[in-house]
Amino acid sequence: MTDEAAETVAGPVYLRVGSALLNGDGVEADPKKALVAFQRAELFLYDMVAGGDAMYKKSLQAAIDGQLKARAMLAEALPDREWTAD
Repeated sequence: MTDEAAETVAGPVYLRVGSALLNGDGVEADPKKALVAFQRAELFLYDMVAGGDAMYKKSLQAAIDGQLKARAMLAEALPDREWTAD
């Protein structure tokens, strides 16, 4: 993918990849990889929204929400959760 294409394609693609990894849609669920994909989606989508493409505001919010879900799943998997803020 070229840098120019990434400006318009990468955010939505990373968002879909994150969702698939989080939910195990077509792949084995992996919240750590999902978190990374959602973070990358957020970076690209932020630039799209900041550049005036307001139709991606909901996608940007979905990337942020996906990170929260992935972090919650990762926290649940830890053996000692006394240090987490629930």
